[in-house]
Amino acid sequence: MGSYLIRIKLLPEDPATDLQKLTDSVAANLPEPARIRSQRVEPIAFGLSAVIVDVVAPEEEGVVDRIEDAVSKAPLVSQYEVTGVSRMSSKLPPQPPS
Repeated sequence: MGSYLIRIKLLPEDPATDLQKLTDSVAANLPEPARIRSQRVEPIAFGLSAVIVDVVAPEEEGVVDRIEDAVSKAPLVSQYEVTGVSRMSSKLPPQPPS
């Protein structure tokens, strides 16, 4: 069975929010065995930045909906947008969050 790679753009509740804490709150809310594979900061404007996270989740029915539900309930998240979902080869080695 393969995995999905789900790319999500996260916006904090406040521009002063620590973006690592934002990412950690999302990671803590993800259902097992989903995990954050990578993250990067994307400046938007006027001091506001978004965090782009790549979440790896098992390829099973309804998993994207469960991930979206978990992200929407994570503390510190004002808005989110799923910007892409793709099937990932199961042969790729896992990467720790950066």
